[in-house]
Amino acid sequence: MGSPFWWLTAIHILTFQCRSCLITGQFISSPPNSSIIGVIGKGVVLPCHVVADNIPEVFSVQWIFHKQSQKITVSRYDGKNKKEKQDETYQGRTEFFHSEFRAGNMSLHLKNVRSSDKGSYTCVVSFNDTHHDALIELQVAAKGGVPSIFLRSHIKQGIGLTCHASGWFPKPEVIWLDGQGQVRKELSTTKMTMMPAGLYSVVTSMNLKPGSDMEVSCRIVNNLLNTTRESRVLISDIFFPSISKWLIIFLVILCLSMVLISTVFSKLRSNHNKTVISVKVKMEMEEEKNQLKSVLGRLKAELDFWEARSHAVPITVNPDCHVLELEVPGAPGVESNASEPAGPNAPSTVPVLVGKEGFAAGKHYWEVEVGRQQDWVLGVVREKGRQEEERTLPGKHYWALHSSQGEIFSSEGDRRIEKQQMSSSVIGVLLDLEEGQVNFYEAEQMGVMVRMPLRLGKEPAEMFYPFLSKREGTLRPLIRPVLIPLPLKLL
Repeated sequence: MGSPFWWLTAIHILTFQCRSCLITGQFISSPPNSSIIGVIGKGVVLPCHVVADNIPEVFSVQWIFHKQSQKITVSRYDGKNKKEKQDETYQGRTEFFHSEFRAGNMSLHLKNVRSSDKGSYTCVVSFNDTHHDALIELQVAAKGGVPSIFLRSHIKQGIGLTCHASGWFPKPEVIWLDGQGQVRKELSTTKMTMMPAGLYSVVTSMNLKPGSDMEVSCRIVNNLLNTTRESRVLISDIFFPSISKWLIIFLVILCLSMVLISTVFSKLRSNHNKTVISVKVKMEMEEEKNQLKSVLGRLKAELDFWEARSHAVPITVNPDCHVLELEVPGAPGVESNASEPAGPNAPSTVPVLVGKEGFAAGKHYWEVEVGRQQDWVLGVVREKGRQEEERTLPGKHYWALHSSQGEIFSSEGDRRIEKQQMSSSVIGVLLDLEEGQVNFYEAEQMGVMVRMPLRLGKEPAEMFYPFLSKREGTLRPLIRPVLIPLPLKLL
C-alpha cells in the first residue's frame, strides 16, 4: 500500500475524476483549441457546453474575465430567479442563449468586441452542489484600411517613400516589396501608434535608391487573422537627376491625385448604406474630378509650353523690307477708307521683315513682343516664296497670326480664320518640322493660341524663315531674346 506505484496510480485516478466528473456523469466540454479570435467591432461567441444526462432548472452560469490579478464577473445567470446580471464594462454587450440552456449550451455571446476584451475567460456552471468550469482564451484582431503610399521627399541618394495605414490590431507586420513580390533590401523605419479607439496606426518609411526596381508595394499583414492589405506604385525614371522640374511637379500632382481619388472612394464606401446623402457624395466626387481634370489640363498646357521654349533659338531680322500678300481682314499697313475690317478673303499686301536664319529640320522657338498695339502680323514663310529681286513674298506659302483692330486672327491659306481674344503682349512661335506644324503661344499665359499644320513640299532642302510686320517708330513688333531655363540640379 505504501509503494510509489500505488500512490502514482491513485493520483491519476483522482485527477481524471476531477476533470471529467465521472461520479455525476457531468462535465464541461471545450473546443479542441480553447483560443478563439474575435474581430473588433463585431460579435463573438465564447463556447461553453455542459455534457450531462439531465440539467436541472435551478442552476447558475458565471463568466469571469481574468484581468491581471483581478477577476471581473462579465455576466451571471441565476436559475432561481431567472435573472441575468452584467458588469458595468460589459453592460448591453453580453447575451446568453436561454433557449438552449437545457441542451447544455452555456456559451456567451459577446457583442461589439473591443481591444480591451482580450484575455482569459472562465465559464463556471453550478448545479446539484457541483461546480464545473472551462477556460477560454479570447484574442481580438482588426483588419485596418488599405495603406496609402506618399512621396515624402526627393533627395540626392534617391526618393523617400512613406506608407500609412490605420485601424489595425494587434500590431501588424509591415513589408516593402519589389515588382517581383520579393522583400526589398532597402532599410525601412516603422512607427506604430495606438489610437484612442485602441487600434494601431502604422507609418513606415524607406528610401528608394537610383537604379533599383521602381515598382514598390507596401503590404500590411495581420498574422492573427491571416489577412493582408497592399498598395502598389510605379516610380518613373523621371524622378532621378536627368529630369525637368516640371515633370516632377506633374508626377507629384499625379500622386496627390491618386490619394485624393482613394480618399473620395473610401468616403463613398463608408457612406454606402446612407442613401440620404449618397447623391451629395456623388456630386462632390464629380466636382473634385472636374477640378482634378482642370488642374491636370493646365499643367499639361504649361509643360507643353516649357517643352517648346526649350527649343529657343536666336533670331535676327533682315533690315530689307519685303511685301507679303495676305488674305486677311484689315491687314496692318494698308490704308483703307472703310470703317469696318475687310472680309476674311480680301487680299492685302503687308510690309514685313524676314529673319536671316532659316530652318529645314528640327524644332525652333522664338518670341515676338507686340506690346499693346492694335495691328501686327508675324509667322513663318517658306523659302520658295522668298523672291529677293522683286522683294515680294507671294501668299499660299506662309503661316501667320495677325491682329486687326485689337482682335486676333489665324491665317492658313484660303481657310477661314478663327477669331480669338488676346491678353498677352508676347507671342511665342514654335516651328516644329518634326511634327509638321506651327504653334503660336501666349508666352505670358503659357498657353497655345492656335496650331497650324504645315503643307510641306517635295523639295528636301526647302527652308522656313520667321517674319514679322514692319512698323514705323517704336511700336513695331520686336524679336526678344528667350531665357532658356537651366536643367534642375537636385540637392
